[in-house]
Amino acid sequence: MSIKSIEYFYNKHIRAARKAAKGLSGLERAKAIYLYFERETQHPHAWYTYNQVMMNCCSDSQLPIDLMKTMASLTATNDWLALD
Repeated sequence: MSIKSIEYFYNKHIRAARKAAKGLSGLERAKAIYLYFERETQHPHAWYTYNQVMMNCCSDSQLPIDLMKTMASLTATNDWLALD
């Protein structure tokens, strides 16, 4: 039996979010990332996280990066805890 780590789930969600947002940039990329986590994962409050990261971000180009990292981290932790 393979024991999966939080890092495994984090990387899985990062890859999937990048795939969902491929070819987009700025706010459109951030929206695609938000929609991936809203529809495809068990993220508990994707819309709230999207708004919080948007308010705290300094540029349109940095927003998708920060959003993806924040959402992937929380979702990966939840996925890992659900293994038990």
